[in-house]
Amino acid sequence: MFKNKALVTGIGIGIIVGALLLQVMLIRPSSPSKSGISLEEMDPQKLKEEASKYYVVLEKNVKIYTQAELDTAIQKKLKEETDKLAAAKPSEQPKATSPTAPVKIVIYVQPNLDATAVADLLVNSGVITDRKAFVTELDKQGGNTKIQVGYHEFVGVTDLQAIVSNLIAKQQ
Repeated sequence: MFKNKALVTGIGIGIIVGALLLQVMLIRPSSPSKSGISLEEMDPQKLKEEASKYYVVLEKNVKIYTQAELDTAIQKKLKEETDKLAAAKPSEQPKATSPTAPVKIVIYVQPNLDATAVADLLVNSGVITDRKAFVTELDKQGGNTKIQVGYHEFVGVTDLQAIVSNLIAKQQ
């Protein structure tokens, strides 16, 4: 019937081998898990431990909040607490402290510090609050290159002009 018997024989053998391989695959049980325990054999606690290696595992009754929900809940609690404090008796509220002596702040200006580094130093120490205003005042008085190295003392709340003149003035 066919003239090329080798082709027909090869196709026949391929079909037979393919059918045998399919039968072997169907007979073999499913591959075991990496831990050696199948999911059907695992109790819920072990299953939870295995899943927690790769996923966040939570109980069914745990509520997950979005950032917006969390922010509103925090604002609500904050408002409740402030209302409680406002409703508290005046005798229970902390009394205001009497004015104390002015605070004395001493800073050390190191050699080779530029105006922005000195401004950062003053902001961190609490002498000034606005870095840009200090730098512009320093520019007005021409003190960008005249800042003296050494200890500078600031007493109480002072204005920017006094701070700049303190930094530019020669230290004794």
